[in-house]
Amino acid sequence: MGKSTFKKACIIALCFIAFLYIIYLLYGANFSVVKTETVALSTAADSIYADGYIVRNETLITNDTNGVVSYEYDGNRKVAANGIIAKVYASEQDANNHKLMNQIQQRIDSFQKLNKSAQRETSGLDSIRNQINSQIMDISKNIVSGNMLSLVDNDDSLLYSLNESMLVVGAVKDYSPKIASLQQEYNTLKGTTGEAIAEIKSPVAGYFTTTTDGFEKKFDYKKATETTLDQANKELKYEADKVADNVIGKVVSELNWYMICPIKAEESLAINKNLDSSQIKVNMPYVSAQSVPVKIAAMNQETKTSDGALVLQCNYLSPVLASVRQEQLRIDIQTYEGLKISKSALHEGTVTRTVTDDKGNEKEESRKVKGVYAVSGNVMEFKEVIILYSDEDFVICKQTTDNDEELFSDETVKLYDRVVIGGTDLYDGKSVRV
Repeated sequence: MGKSTFKKACIIALCFIAFLYIIYLLYGANFSVVKTETVALSTAADSIYADGYIVRNETLITNDTNGVVSYEYDGNRKVAANGIIAKVYASEQDANNHKLMNQIQQRIDSFQKLNKSAQRETSGLDSIRNQINSQIMDISKNIVSGNMLSLVDNDDSLLYSLNESMLVVGAVKDYSPKIASLQQEYNTLKGTTGEAIAEIKSPVAGYFTTTTDGFEKKFDYKKATETTLDQANKELKYEADKVADNVIGKVVSELNWYMICPIKAEESLAINKNLDSSQIKVNMPYVSAQSVPVKIAAMNQETKTSDGALVLQCNYLSPVLASVRQEQLRIDIQTYEGLKISKSALHEGTVTRTVTDDKGNEKEESRKVKGVYAVSGNVMEFKEVIILYSDEDFVICKQTTDNDEELFSDETVKLYDRVVIGGTDLYDGKSVRV
């Protein structure tokens, strides 16, 4: 390449670079770079934290017969008055054999039910597949939430559906051979196993749990709603009684149970404003991720501006809740559901609308409102928001539609909008790059 040719190539390259630079300057002059986030659904709550204890109507269940106690249930269950809670066997082998016999009988019953279902041809493959998918989802949810008791029922239901699908697709003709094999196994065990030497029954109907903590007789259930602040503080310091050796569990026998906690005067103001609220929930962060719906049974104070004892009533019980006694409570007084937006996205803007008076005359009205800049394509649009809840870093806005009566303008933020959380010189209609 000659010097003349090389010189021409350099001039062309420099001209091309200059051209690109001019295009960049022109583009940058018309488009401002902004940072955005996507609007999502979320919840937040006005909460207070307190140390509390739980009061239930509890009846201790005892056994005075020598032998091996075998519970009728795998875990905590509801029981009827005079219902059998456990049986006592002469040996560990007899107890284990009876558990195995019960499991075998349940399998026999399941296979017999499947045979009858196949004869009626009542189930389609698509329906069974939907059941299996739903049952797998239930298992996943219970694993995540730590609800291990329900996994037993989930597993049984899933196994039944899988066996049913085998019949429908023709992988098995029927389960008669399996039933016969299980029946033989059952009969063999029965012939070598001794019967129970005693039965343990519940004196009352309720929820049976094997967990006892020594506080069952410490609190007066009938006077729970009358608990004063002094009593609540005193009862929080109670030490557990020694549980007798013959105690095998307890039955929670009332539909309602109570959470009692001392609270400060400033917290009581929020409580008193929500005495009739149906939205109050309690979380026990160190026990479960599941929230518990409650209602305020009593707010016991000497005056409306003094510290007091809060009594919460609940009628929902689970294996976890049946075993806890003293916990730190997060009491969600009011819960807000809506669109979560970073506070950095909030701005104040003036919006104008046209209104028509009673005589048909049109006029314009303007007002300053809170809002965000949403990006559609490459253009910003100011959208009004209705703030329900505000935290240090974010707000929860009402999920509403245009022309809502609470809106002054005709535009509001919506789910999945991209809103600007970083940028300068923002205004309605501005061209931007994200």
